Amino acid sequence: MSYFYVLKYRPVTLIVMVICVVNFIRIHSGGYNENDNAVQCGAFFRSSIECGQWYRFLTTGFVHIQVWHFLMNMVALYNLSWLEGYLGEVWFTVILLGSVIAGSAVQYKWSNTFFSVGLSGGLYGLMAAEFVLFLAMGMFSSGAYLSSFLRTLVLNLLINFMPGIAWQAHAGGAVFGAVMGILILLI
Repeated sequence: MSYFYVLKYRPVTLIVMVICVVNFIRIHSGGYNENDNAVQCGAFFRSSIECGQWYRFLTTGFVHIQVWHFLMNMVALYNLSWLEGYLGEVWFTVILLGSVIAGSAVQYKWSNTFFSVGLSGGLYGLMAAEFVLFLAMGMFSSGAYLSSFLRTLVLNLLINFMPGIAWQAHAGGAVFGAVMGILILLI
């Protein structure tokens, strides 16, 4: 799949990527330090959320500070963009953004994380929906699909144990994505 394919046939993926790029540039070109700039761009910031800025449950998904985190999430989003074509723009958007929100809510409720950024909760939601769909379609009977999925899963699970990773956001996003995948199958 060429990058131009995403421009033409994956508008939600493209819009999310553009917002992430714009915020990444804003974070690294602002006059404050990167964390302050990230808060200005909508990062998960507990004290702001407690003051009523609940929108941060969503906007944190569009904020990345480290280059490796930004690039990894953009590559993952691109690789999962096939779901936008398969499910349609509405379901893809509901799963991606709903998983970001669900992940942030779980992180808020069951962790003491004060500050975090990233689209990973949404990506875990897409991966969980993909898993449910692959399972229902019998795709894992093919060794190629199963080994590819397992490699991606193991890599992502290992990342959860790195210092500073908000695994609760990943778990919340994954649960939401799995529920949405099941709902899609039932409809």
